[in-house]
Amino acid sequence: MARVRETRADRITNLPVDVLNRVLVLLPIKDAAKTSILSTKWRHQWRSIPELVFDGSFPVGPGGSPSTSMMNKTMFNIFKALLLHDGPIKKFVIAFPGLRSCYGNAIDEIVLYLSQRHLEEFALPCAAGDGQKYKLHSSLFTCLQLNMLRLRHCELGQPSWFVGFGKLMSLVLMSVTLPSDFCENFLLKCPMLKRLRVTDCDGPSNLEIVAPRLVWFRFSYRDPQKICFKCTPLLVSLRLCWNFEKTADMVALLASLPALKEFNVDFGLPQNIAVGVSDVPSRLPAPLHRLKRLHTWDLDFRSLETARFFVCLIISSPNLRELTIKLRRSKPSQPAANRDATTTSIGSLLEAEYRHGSGDCFLQKLRVFRIEKCLGTQVELDLVKFVLATAPVLERIHIPPLRKLSSGKIVEFMKEIMKYKRLSKEAMVIYKSK
Repeated sequence: MARVRETRADRITNLPVDVLNRVLVLLPIKDAAKTSILSTKWRHQWRSIPELVFDGSFPVGPGGSPSTSMMNKTMFNIFKALLLHDGPIKKFVIAFPGLRSCYGNAIDEIVLYLSQRHLEEFALPCAAGDGQKYKLHSSLFTCLQLNMLRLRHCELGQPSWFVGFGKLMSLVLMSVTLPSDFCENFLLKCPMLKRLRVTDCDGPSNLEIVAPRLVWFRFSYRDPQKICFKCTPLLVSLRLCWNFEKTADMVALLASLPALKEFNVDFGLPQNIAVGVSDVPSRLPAPLHRLKRLHTWDLDFRSLETARFFVCLIISSPNLRELTIKLRRSKPSQPAANRDATTTSIGSLLEAEYRHGSGDCFLQKLRVFRIEKCLGTQVELDLVKFVLATAPVLERIHIPPLRKLSSGKIVEFMKEIMKYKRLSKEAMVIYKSK
């Protein structure tokens, strides 16, 4: 019996170091430190784990926001953990409520320390609240092994001697102040970049994206800006939330993305997509042959130019497999007469394109169609009717709960859809009730 107990103890005590590190990495840092009581071998093992994550697992004050004293204690514990740590730190995340720019001096010391520990992944999502942004310490730009960088509420001002992050593959910037030469002296110095997210940032008015290995890009600028893709031959997934001053800007942008497979576009900004109906082309100069998934957000069919550009995208995507439309629920801003005319134009636009010979190239491979935030309007019925009648391999149409309609109106809406003819024998209309 004693031998059995001894054997069981040895199975834990004699685990390989890499296995111990894997176990410890899965634990919150404070729990990893508690494993020091398990055995002599475990006593100092947590001090060499390569990943340190300080996040919301730390205690916070009332309302989810830590008090000043608790924040000071938390920062002290972080310094203590770093001083006790022995070995390289490949991943470091400091993300917990209350971390603001007022702790800039402490963050500077942490970044300076990490720059000497072979850092590969770094995340510093500071919280908003004091109206200031943390300015990154220059020592971060000496971390040439970085392959992932995530920042929020910071100032990205690289020093003149910055040679680049030659191994950086993922960059996430949220509410970050970008330098005026962000594209020329930062992106160009990250030749391995594959994933890029720029959300609610401020800085240069013109962004020229040169990233030959970029495959995934999310972009959101609330102020009118200029963006173009000069060298992104591998970009397959793109999401845009941005004010386009001219339809030509969008047309030129899509023409520069030959590998695009997934496109998410937000139509909800005040001056988005077009400034006049005459500016909207009937189709793009070059079809998006590789585009398989199109997701449109905050789509307002009361806008004729928006409707025409939506039709243009559909017609120009002959291999589209999945189409998602998320409708706008805001109150209409146009007079009733104009809205009725616009609604009529949407149906006529689709029918006209289909009858004039475009029917052999669009919706022919569509399998899944979704309408989010469905309002139960006639324009939605017309759209569902058109898709059912023209998509030969359609499998599913998803319609979410019509929350603002009475049960009688919902039944009437669904009964109307069930009357429509279906070109595809496999087509199913899926409605999720409340």
